Amino acid sequence: MRPFDDRVSEPMRARLLMNRHGTLTTEQWKDMVFAPLVSLLLVLAPGIVVLGPRLGALVWGGFGLAALFGLAAVGVMLALRARRYARAPVHFAVMQGVQARPFWLFWRPVILRGEDGNLVRFSKQLAPHTPVRPGTDYLVYYLRDGDAHVLLSLAPADHPDAELWRPSPAFEVRFNRRQAR
Repeated sequence: MRPFDDRVSEPMRARLLMNRHGTLTTEQWKDMVFAPLVSLLLVLAPGIVVLGPRLGALVWGGFGLAALFGLAAVGVMLALRARRYARAPVHFAVMQGVQARPFWLFWRPVILRGEDGNLVRFSKQLAPHTPVRPGTDYLVYYLRDGDAHVLLSLAPADHPDAELWRPSPAFEVRFNRRQAR
């Protein structure tokens, strides 16, 4: 067995300490809420440039009214997402690394093996890049977003500080309360 490699960054430690109580960090919550905004702006920008001058003739009140309705729709969408992720249960599991992912392949999903032996693919990662070693057990906090899994934080289970990062007593209470909704 090779010697322990202490590579848990300070940002990851902060996430672990927050996720252990069953809550998201402010940055994680903002990332989940505002994630579709970038896609929406990329899709709408060309439309606004092309249709912008014509919207004044098509819509009573001109472009300002259409922009106001658009902003209201985006605001409602963001408010609903904010409420949804403020109440989402944070899940915890001890999972095993399956394959190493080089840093330069950052777009590939992290794949871990769950306690039941099934592979769990994390389609989105809200944690700093952490090298995953095959065969190593990890403490993993994640969200379920529909059928997808969102990685919040992870750390080696054999790390000297691992006991500090395990779920707190408040975790189970918060998880059960949010799961019941």
